[in-house]
Amino acid sequence: MSSIRSKATTLAAGAILSFGLLLGCNNQEAPDTAAPTAAVTPSASAIPSAPAPSDLSAPTATAAIPASTGGITSQFPLEGLASSVQIDSVNDKGTIRARAATERGELLMISSGPEERGHLNVSSNDGVEGDQTYQADYSIVYRENNQDQELWTLPAFLFVQPSDRILEFDKISFKDADVYLLTPQYKSGHGLVAYAFAINKLSGEAFPLFFAQEDTSSQVNLVYSELQPAPANDNERLIVYPPVGAGGDPELEPHVYELDLDKRRFVAQ
Repeated sequence: MSSIRSKATTLAAGAILSFGLLLGCNNQEAPDTAAPTAAVTPSASAIPSAPAPSDLSAPTATAAIPASTGGITSQFPLEGLASSVQIDSVNDKGTIRARAATERGELLMISSGPEERGHLNVSSNDGVEGDQTYQADYSIVYRENNQDQELWTLPAFLFVQPSDRILEFDKISFKDADVYLLTPQYKSGHGLVAYAFAINKLSGEAFPLFFAQEDTSSQVNLVYSELQPAPANDNERLIVYPPVGAGGDPELEPHVYELDLDKRRFVAQ
């Protein structure tokens, strides 16, 4: 009876051992069915895109500034010769650009507002690259005893000079008056333009002069040759050599004007 119980106990223990071995083998061979934990990544919209290599070196775009102004905005229209000018600085109102001493006072070309000073970007008939440029609303003033008399105005007037020296009025003496020619522009390829002013020797009165042509038309300025001789008085007559245009033949004879003080003009003869 005891031997039977011993055998039964042995068989039961063996069965339990076999079942445990079988269960261990099944655990080693069966694949892991648990889902792996997903890696948490930010959404595409939350990740800033990396800049392209070209973006890293490119400067931030800014508003374009016209090269002709040099970064200074002109108060005058950007047309004609002004499109070839780069502004370097702005001078205050009252800047003197030309002057001449007279018997009782002085003649002045003076800015009546801010004056823009610059230089030519390119060469042209009006000057070479780098020449100085000046533009302002100018007044021609006769000053006597600290009193100014405005004789003429040159609004938005632009001219070129090779240097920044103060210009001079060219004086031409006649019997009854001294005549002063102001020629702001030093070259043009089409003749120089002068403005004429007279001071009556008897009364001391100052005034602008006009130029009357044979067809009775008149103009406020005189155009003459860039070549010598300059306008001059010859026996109380103003002798003027006309300009020569590109490809044109020079006129052999000068133009002749007589001074008419009563009508404040030169009359072509």
